[in-house]
Amino acid sequence: MSAIPQPQAEPYPIRFGTEQQFSRLRELLSQAGYVQENMEGHFRLHKIGEAEFEVESLSIEKSPSFDALARVFLQGKSADQAELQAILGQELVGLLADLGLLDVENGRYVAIVALYATAGLYIVSDRWCGVDGKPFQPPADVVYPAILGTTRGFLSSIPSTPCKSFLELCAGTGIAALLATRYGAEHAWAFDIATRSVHFAEFNRRLNGIPNVTNAQGDLYSPAKGRKFERIVAHPPYVPVLEPKYVFYDGGQDGEQITRRMVQDLPNYLEEKGLFICVSLGSDRLNEPFEDRIRKWLGEKSNEFDLGLFIRSEMEPAVQALNDVVRGRGSVEQVQRWKEVLKLLKIVSFVFGGMFIYRHGENREGITVRRSTGKSFGLKEIESVLEWERIVQRGQDVEMLRTARLKTASECRLNATYVLREGNWTPERQRILIDEPFKMELEAPGWTLELLAACDGTRTGEELFEMLKARELLEAGTSFEQFAQILRLLVSGGWLPVKL
Repeated sequence: MSAIPQPQAEPYPIRFGTEQQFSRLRELLSQAGYVQENMEGHFRLHKIGEAEFEVESLSIEKSPSFDALARVFLQGKSADQAELQAILGQELVGLLADLGLLDVENGRYVAIVALYATAGLYIVSDRWCGVDGKPFQPPADVVYPAILGTTRGFLSSIPSTPCKSFLELCAGTGIAALLATRYGAEHAWAFDIATRSVHFAEFNRRLNGIPNVTNAQGDLYSPAKGRKFERIVAHPPYVPVLEPKYVFYDGGQDGEQITRRMVQDLPNYLEEKGLFICVSLGSDRLNEPFEDRIRKWLGEKSNEFDLGLFIRSEMEPAVQALNDVVRGRGSVEQVQRWKEVLKLLKIVSFVFGGMFIYRHGENREGITVRRSTGKSFGLKEIESVLEWERIVQRGQDVEMLRTARLKTASECRLNATYVLREGNWTPERQRILIDEPFKMELEAPGWTLELLAACDGTRTGEELFEMLKARELLEAGTSFEQFAQILRLLVSGGWLPVKL
């Protein structure tokens, strides 16, 4: 196996210092109160361009040193040299300058990059605004900030459990690989096609004093040189664009250009029992939902994988066609171009969320699950619904349901439509719904409603079956196996949660 190439020092604004310099910088930043707990709730980024943000300060002053650092590194303000040295001390200012984080313009200190604390780490990314409100034009290979909601959502999808080998693709700042080592990964790798991102990721590795991360430049898996990984994660460029502009941003005309290639090559790089997590945008096509297309991308080894697609939001294609104009990225003529492209691709809806692909290593077909998420979903709920579908696929569900004491979820709701017939209100349609942790809806016959009302945690599936038979609510000759098919749907949808 060939060695993975190591990043070399490049002529970028930030400079690799010594281990002692980085260690001392962490100490001084902490002493200055420039820590995550002081940053959270202190400011908010308002997006005004693809890679440009305006920073709003939200809270009262924390301390003179924190506020001085926040003004420079978060809000893009310049600072008087003597004043900044008086507040922060010459040692801290000197370290920031030596490492290329601070420079002098027109006799005042300015931040060359953004520096902040998030996810228990210090992270450096490119600036997101001009100095003192001046016009701002980020480079095409800009390193995107790691403190936005989409990044936090991506990081929250990564299991906080140890693994032997962890790979972050489209790494940017490399924050996921760094976080993985905090979760116990024996070694983590971070790959990015942009040399600038690899340089920043290596700086962040040294800044946090983490030895077991390797950063490398290359197109997707190319730096791996035949290596396989137990866990692979990615938050790739996914924005649909007509013309490419930013490396971190552009996902091709359908937003899937990078994601598709990533999944197609996954069988060559994911170990057995391994997990792939990708948070991105995709599309449902005419008669071909996104999850079906993901499975096709996996190719001839598709059945080796379980697939879960968890949708956080959906957007009509027409909205994407208008977004470029509304946000000042295009002309009205481009709306027509977008309509033609979307029609050609047969896109009926854009969906944003996370895909979880497991290489199950069992002698069975792979499962496919799709859910729309509520507000309270998390990794625990995702793993639970996938494990239930595995139990069903293995044929273990019937006996489990026979002995399980079932209790209807408190979030379960009934939506009924009645029509007036011959002077009487008659139920025409009854649907059971649930919004947490996933949004589900199911047409429900009357006896299903009685079943859910009787599921109070004291009766087993077998006892519920006998109860409904005694009330003559089930057709004569119905077996428990047939009854279990309804229970299976109710468990899968979240109306009847079971302990796994």
